[in-house]
Amino acid sequence: PEATTTIDGKQLPPPNPPFGGVIKERASQSTPWWAPRIVPPKGAPNVLLIMTDDDGFGVPSTFGGVIPSPSLDRIAKAGLRYTNFHSTSLCSPTRAALITGRNHHVAGFGVVDEIGTGFPGYDSIILKANGTIGTILKENGYGTAWFGKDHNTPSYQATQAGPFDQWPVGMGFEYFYGFVGGDASQWQPNLYRNTTAIFPFLGDPGWNLTTAMADEAIHYMKQLKEIAPDKPFFVYYVPGGTHAPHHPTPEWVKKITDMHLFDDGWNKLRETIFANQKRLGIMPQNAKLTAWPDGQAEYGGAKLPKWDSLSWDEKKLFIKQADVYGAYEAYTDHEIGRVIQAVEELGQLDNTLIIYISGDNGASAEGMLNGTPNEFTTFNGVEVPVKDQFLWYPFWGSERTYPHFAAPWAWAFDTPFKWVKQVASHFGGTAQGMAISWPGHINDVGGVRRQFHHIIDIAPTILEAAGIPQPDTVDGIKQSPMDGVSMAYTWDKANANAPSHRTTQYFEMLGNRAIYHEGWVATTTPATLPWELSTKPAPDVITGYKWELYNVKDDPTESKDLAKAMPDKLREMQDLFYSEAKKNNVFPLDNSSLTRWNAPRPSLTAGRKTFTYSGELSGVPASGAPSILNRAYTITAEVQIPEGGAEGMIVTHGGRFGGYGLFLSKGEFGFDRGRVVFLYNLLDLKRTMWEGPEIEPGRHTIVFQWTPEGPGLGKGGTGVLTVDGKEVARNTMEHSTPITFPEDETFDVGLDTRTGVALLEYRYDPPFKFTGKIDRLTFELGPDQASEAKK
Repeated sequence: PEATTTIDGKQLPPPNPPFGGVIKERASQSTPWWAPRIVPPKGAPNVLLIMTDDDGFGVPSTFGGVIPSPSLDRIAKAGLRYTNFHSTSLCSPTRAALITGRNHHVAGFGVVDEIGTGFPGYDSIILKANGTIGTILKENGYGTAWFGKDHNTPSYQATQAGPFDQWPVGMGFEYFYGFVGGDASQWQPNLYRNTTAIFPFLGDPGWNLTTAMADEAIHYMKQLKEIAPDKPFFVYYVPGGTHAPHHPTPEWVKKITDMHLFDDGWNKLRETIFANQKRLGIMPQNAKLTAWPDGQAEYGGAKLPKWDSLSWDEKKLFIKQADVYGAYEAYTDHEIGRVIQAVEELGQLDNTLIIYISGDNGASAEGMLNGTPNEFTTFNGVEVPVKDQFLWYPFWGSERTYPHFAAPWAWAFDTPFKWVKQVASHFGGTAQGMAISWPGHINDVGGVRRQFHHIIDIAPTILEAAGIPQPDTVDGIKQSPMDGVSMAYTWDKANANAPSHRTTQYFEMLGNRAIYHEGWVATTTPATLPWELSTKPAPDVITGYKWELYNVKDDPTESKDLAKAMPDKLREMQDLFYSEAKKNNVFPLDNSSLTRWNAPRPSLTAGRKTFTYSGELSGVPASGAPSILNRAYTITAEVQIPEGGAEGMIVTHGGRFGGYGLFLSKGEFGFDRGRVVFLYNLLDLKRTMWEGPEIEPGRHTIVFQWTPEGPGLGKGGTGVLTVDGKEVARNTMEHSTPITFPEDETFDVGLDTRTGVALLEYRYDPPFKFTGKIDRLTFELGPDQASEAKK
């Protein structure tokens, strides 16, 4: 019973071993036998793989930033700091590449899954031929768990109906605690334990996912080691920080605000960070700080305001935005530190490989030029003026906001490089600070490594450390070879300056592209701006881009373009890019974004016009819900009201930061309870209400009918509310939501999970269950009014 064995790992799961005992007619004459338990090779370490979100290269103090990151410092001081490590420039793609060891297009994530298209490199499906590091380690005897952000479950498969093979529990992770999608409120997240939605924040106003997630990971590791001390763990720890919404606790906001880190603005911040980077040896002394974008041709005409040109009000708001962001960064690093400390307290630190990647892409400019109190204003193409943002200033970062900072902060946080998140062509979008520690196995403690490496190199590094090969087959499926190479060679001090084992790497995202080869980089000049979210037409994806050329061995910040001086070298690099693109499913190239967001894709709702419900149903993501955007629709609720009246939510989609709700009012002090109300929340900027009478006991039919004024995105129109066939309210809206309701909110029938759509008038506290009975709830949807031309 105590027997163990290691496997060759070529076939996963391994075949069942033949029976090793003896069987006679009588048990007394027979010898029992148990198959030995599978364990990893001797010396295989625990693995703690940490990656934060949207952290630019110059954010943490470990890489020259001004925001304290003592936990990242701890790993760097105990191991190595990597200064030439790269992502894909966007969330889902980087994460797919990380857990598979394949290039992001090979892994099916050429873009984030929200804009996936029906091509092999872009469909957001990790094929069974691309078995994950979780699957490999699990089948070799590891305990595997995933905590935090899951941006690799396709949005169209993220419902309670599954399938679940593209959820963490279907990708080799035995335990999942986190949220599904690109971002989530840290105060009221769309949180799951495995595949079940949970709501630990209800009734606990001080609850925050950043802390809760650390608690959960610590509990998992402690439990595993107490039950199975010899079983190593693989913990994939990926917090929401510091992707928007920036949601630190008030204590951290005060700590960082009191440090006055950002009072001098983004231009001075860049100079400070760059000086720190040279002092720390992160950047060589001959490195040059790239220019601020001020309309230069080399930046495609991109221009961001200089700090000295701003008004007093603008500076005050933007400092607040950065203080809250800085607090979120420091808070996230602190909670990561608690997880690392727990590893030490379990007596496992010396036997744990810790990889801490600062960011899955460059800093985000998706807050547009002025930032926003609600990130979904950006995703719907709405700019919020500075003067209006002061309405949210006193509680910026609290549950009342879903905030993002102004785009120039992103450029500063990517110091010393050009560009930002989404831009795969330049290091501002792809350079990530990283530290690795493994006591006893890294003999240059505190050292710096400058070898060029990429996110696909992490999985092979873990496998080499564990002594586990990449399998030939998983579940009978022949495996594609990993594109990554192990970085373990860099752990030896003798190899501190060894040539990189990665000689070539392509980059592509949203049409921007680059190719690295043996110290040279060729890049396209971005033609659209991330902070404008492609509001101007994109050029031809092949012929409409200018190319640049850099010798990054001598010019690590990409400050001097050599394209005109070396046309032959540029042509050689361009040819190499297209060769790599052909091998890695990069074609067809596509530089559109909004049209891809709105593109039809497989879902449980595709092609349906009628939806029927009864009773209660909660937590349904948008992909499983009727979409009322950009179309006529009718909602019909057949309800029973008990004696004494009723209140509560009949149906809702969205919440505080955008959405709608049909409900019976809660009332106050016994007045106005049970009034029928339809409320439309336009991105927390304006709420429009249709108010009917109090509903008497008995059976009633409530109907809300919306007619848009015409075809197009976000059109206004007229809504009519009727009760039992009688019109009780008619109202118009100038605009409706054009693109999306908040991603982390859901469709609920008979209650309201997470946040409520009402703010002051008709305010209620979730779950606001309907106290009557819903016999039948029907949605009838008209055709999509946003034509391809309008899109």
